[in-house]
Amino acid sequence: MPSHWRYSLLLGEIDAWCARTGSPGVALLLIQLSGLEEVNSRFGYPGGDRLLEEITRRLGAVGRAQDRVLAVNSRTFALLIDNPLHESHAVLAADKVVRCTAEPVVIGAAQARIRCCIGVSRLPDPARSAEELLRQCEVALAAARSRDEPHVVFAPALLAAPATAGSYAWFDIEEALRAGEFEVFYQPQVDLRTGQLAGAEALVRWHRPQAGYVPPGHFMPAIENSQGIRAILWFVLNSALRQAAAWAVQWPGFSVSVNLATGNLSDPDLVDIVEDALNVWSLPPEQLTLELTEGSLMENPDASARTMGRLRDLGVRMSIDDFGTGYSSLAYLRDLPADELKIDRSFVARVLAADRDRDIVASIVQLAHAVKLKVVAEGIEEAATRAVMAAMGCDYGQGFHFAPPLAAPDFAAAWIDRASECKSG
Repeated sequence: MPSHWRYSLLLGEIDAWCARTGSPGVALLLIQLSGLEEVNSRFGYPGGDRLLEEITRRLGAVGRAQDRVLAVNSRTFALLIDNPLHESHAVLAADKVVRCTAEPVVIGAAQARIRCCIGVSRLPDPARSAEELLRQCEVALAAARSRDEPHVVFAPALLAAPATAGSYAWFDIEEALRAGEFEVFYQPQVDLRTGQLAGAEALVRWHRPQAGYVPPGHFMPAIENSQGIRAILWFVLNSALRQAAAWAVQWPGFSVSVNLATGNLSDPDLVDIVEDALNVWSLPPEQLTLELTEGSLMENPDASARTMGRLRDLGVRMSIDDFGTGYSSLAYLRDLPADELKIDRSFVARVLAADRDRDIVASIVQLAHAVKLKVVAEGIEEAATRAVMAAMGCDYGQGFHFAPPLAAPDFAAAWIDRASECKSG
């Protein structure tokens, strides 16, 4: 069930619960668990289910008989506290939740641990409706994550704080999705041998009517730490495939790359989501590349390899992004079912500066080709860098030398203007 449906149900539950109990007030604790991916990887999904059952039981014991625990999604719970006499009552409950979730859970002969962050607010003060109550809790939860604190109580000052990395909550992003504030930009990927357009990387952008473009680093943490990671992937994937199918008429074989987050890898429905989108837009699967960062792959190499294998069985191409910034293991390059390696821009930027840096990048290109991987150089900003990467045998290039990320309506016209320049180098 999409997460926004769950949040809508939660709003209805709060309203119905207040009407049923006749409560003059309620406190809401929005509890987000972290570490479930590690539990699922270690014990399998049955072990993860066992942990969630135990956490649900413990949360039920935190409050009084008239209080209520609700599951929002697989990692988020809501604790409704009836008629709290003071803010300290909710804070005390939050302290209890932190302690009870920190206790290990026995799974078979082993123990598993998770952590939690909590956002707290109250109705009717400072919130005046169930929707405002939930929004305030989301804001407080985002503050708890960004401060690395176990719980934060909502205060109006949190809304006045300037937007910074991690300051947005999933509730903000969900509203923006519904309002059509998100769009997908495209940055061209160019065949370094021919200068021809090979495809593009799809990049999500958020334009707020009153604030302009929000840097991805400011809102992606809220997405990656929530069930919203699936909603954003669905949006970007379908937008990109629809556009790629249209552009394939103009550029036959046009390929589009879409980024996967760590949370996507643990989604049991990931393969079905990708397959459904390919069927809807009738794009050949080989014209879709899914990118995973080296760091996310290394969090659970075996599970990542299995997921990549299932995606490749669909015919989708797999790319290892940001190569060189993580473990750079020769063994995983040999064993992972990948088709492409993207050299991180931090390496590409140094190929003109020193022989040693240039030799390292050349070695990466040779290594990738030795294990039958195509190579993309990220962050090509000038013609000289392009020439060096082409001389090394790098297959594709991406960067401001060719074009910045562009909105779909601007992409085709801008690329036509640059095409002759790219061919000439």
